[in-house]
Amino acid sequence: MSEVPVLGAFSSIDLIALGINLLLFIFTRQIVTVFRPDKDSSSVKTKVWTLRLINIVLFGIYFIEFFVGGWTSQLSRTGLTLLIAYLVVNFLHILILRKYGRVKEIDGAEYRVETYQSEIFNLLVLITSFIIVLIVVINIWGMTDWFKTTSVLGGLLIILFSTKDYWAPDNINGLMLLYNGDVEPGSIIKITEYDLIGVTIETTLTQTKFRDLRSRHIIVMPNSRVRNAKVEVLSKGPASGLMQFVDFKIGYGLPAEKVETFLTNVWSHACEKEKSLNEEKQAKIMVINNGDHAVVWRLAYWVKNIYGLFDAEFAINRAAYELSQQQKIALNTPLTHELLKSSCD
Repeated sequence: MSEVPVLGAFSSIDLIALGINLLLFIFTRQIVTVFRPDKDSSSVKTKVWTLRLINIVLFGIYFIEFFVGGWTSQLSRTGLTLLIAYLVVNFLHILILRKYGRVKEIDGAEYRVETYQSEIFNLLVLITSFIIVLIVVINIWGMTDWFKTTSVLGGLLIILFSTKDYWAPDNINGLMLLYNGDVEPGSIIKITEYDLIGVTIETTLTQTKFRDLRSRHIIVMPNSRVRNAKVEVLSKGPASGLMQFVDFKIGYGLPAEKVETFLTNVWSHACEKEKSLNEEKQAKIMVINNGDHAVVWRLAYWVKNIYGLFDAEFAINRAAYELSQQQKIALNTPLTHELLKSSCD
């Protein structure tokens, strides 16, 4: 019985590669979720389609090889090498993360996050994998003479040196952020120049990911920008919580005791509705400024659950509005004028 012509067009190595590629295409989602469980569905979808795109490209190469032959055999093996390297790097990454990473509870969910040690090992894995893949690809294409000259090594060094301004700053700053431990996963930070108050989700060699506490959106920033900005770490406060305040402009003429009672009641009502407020730490009431049109009163309070930072502020403002209606205390800044008599009168 004659050999099937379709299978005869491929070598045994190509058939094995084709089988592996087919299995990877079928079980892509399972591989992605096993290698790196991710609660972000959009991130999982991106990884799945990236891996499937590589599979489709390899299938295309095999299809061309069937009709053309020749150099496409080397191209298909090169593609398979890159695919296997991609999977091995991801597999080693998750092993390193489990060994040297940390489990952090961030906004009610548990995440396994990077550390300084894990990123160092990841960097070594990437460098080692790149060297091995380069050697394998050179052997696949039969260009072993390149090893006898320094032109290839010199070319790679030139490429690395000429592109250092693009990859080196973020990588170095990422390692410094992980080493210092101030902007670590789970910490609440404030960066005024970017109008950001958010919780740190993840720091990698290239970027840091935050979740904005106001919009709940994911914010991604290059590590170099985070390192060069003024960062306020809000989560590293005393046991009583983070002190926050709300200012109220109340018109002249009201007794100070009445305003103090009003603001104390505002704080009490807000504590009943919002659990992130520390009701055990008594609020402080003070006069900040005697302005031209009103007195600026400040209500300082403490937030024990830092993730509810804005919820606490919203609760304070809501309680102030409701009680102001009941106690007939206007919170709008009054417009006042005083006519001055001239010296001639």
